[in-house]
Amino acid sequence: MEIAIGVVAGLVLGVLGLVVGRSRGAAAARREGREEGYAEAKAETEARIRAAAEAVSRGRIPTDAPQGSPESELGRALEAGWAPREVERERALEEALARLTGFLDRAVRAPLSDTTDQTSAEELRDRIARALGSLEDLEFFLVEPALDGRSRDLQSLVQQVTHEFAQDQGVMVRARLDDRPVRAVVNDQAFLDALYLVLHNAGRFGHASTVDVTVLAEGPRAVVRVRDRGPGFSEEAFRRAFDPFYSTSDEGLGLGLPHARKTIERMGGRIELRNAPDGGAEVEVSFPSA
Repeated sequence: MEIAIGVVAGLVLGVLGLVVGRSRGAAAARREGREEGYAEAKAETEARIRAAAEAVSRGRIPTDAPQGSPESELGRALEAGWAPREVERERALEEALARLTGFLDRAVRAPLSDTTDQTSAEELRDRIARALGSLEDLEFFLVEPALDGRSRDLQSLVQQVTHEFAQDQGVMVRARLDDRPVRAVVNDQAFLDALYLVLHNAGRFGHASTVDVTVLAEGPRAVVRVRDRGPGFSEEAFRRAFDPFYSTSDEGLGLGLPHARKTIERMGGRIELRNAPDGGAEVEVSFPSA
């Protein structure tokens, strides 16, 4: 009896071992299959991401992705909110050439060509002087701003440039100065040039209304704020105000704010744009206090 029980137990254990072994083998096979599947899916996903990234880096929107895939969703998003690089470059170049051509026509070619036999020598000299002055204005934007500076009270420089601007442009400037020195390390001429460009922008888009200038020490920074009384910055102007040759005025070259920004940043400062809560655009120029 004991032998029979032992034989039966042995058979049962043998069957159980076979079943367990098969089960473990099947589980291992399934696990291995899953791992292979994951590896294949990962490789395919990485290849699709690389293909999409390569397309975008070349200025193309991915268009051959399966419908409903993440790549097709990316393509739709790019199409709605992003222009391919080649298109952006072409548009920027066309815009720059159009503005430059218009400026040369108005400021250089027209004064020199609109003459007759009755034009006096004095008037001709005046026309030539205006044309040369316009070319000098254009050359100004090509000159790299100076970097050497020293600690200066910005209030005296602001008073100097606002007085000059008001006389040149016939625009009233109202200045509010701090009751203590507001010092920063700047190059005098570069600072004056940059702030004049900001004032000129405020006078033009503020429709020659009074421009408010505030100078103050604010925490660790020396701050100059210029505010106009115009309609303020549009959404596009916020995005493109510092793009060379971008301007909402047909008369402008679109180089004033970009040059001012380059000058200010080369001196270690920063320039920020905002719309004032009660109307008008505000440009803030600031430097670390010295």
